[in-house]
Amino acid sequence: MTIEIRFGTQHLNWPALCELIRLAPLGERDPEKMQKAAENSYVVCSAYVNNELVGFGRAISDGQYQAAIYDIVVLPQYQGKGVGRLIMQSILEKLPEGSLSLLYVVPGKQKFYEKFGFGNLTTGMGRFPDPEKAHRNGYLV
Repeated sequence: MTIEIRFGTQHLNWPALCELIRLAPLGERDPEKMQKAAENSYVVCSAYVNNELVGFGRAISDGQYQAAIYDIVVLPQYQGKGVGRLIMQSILEKLPEGSLSLLYVVPGKQKFYEKFGFGNLTTGMGRFPDPEKAHRNGYLV
């Protein structure tokens, strides 16, 4: 299996990306909002197998000190095959050297991100639009 990595947004099909995010499963996204979010990101990385979108991730950054990684998703049938690892490596290579990188992690997926040097924060906090849902999904303690 050959995984092709593409950067930028010009090749993305927004409804297909939102479907990938739903199937991953990472939740529901609106194609117009997802397009705006991606176009405002510092780095956007997509993974393709035989020209099919199978993975995606993006990061925002101030270009100097800090970055945050979002929406790392891989179609279920491609999970565990190196797609997510390649997306993370590709994004991290594009971020400013020496910058602090943060990310939200789906509960239970911490081990994957630890391979890239991420650790659990003791000082992090979040303000969610639906705090009850965030509690149910394990994002707030």
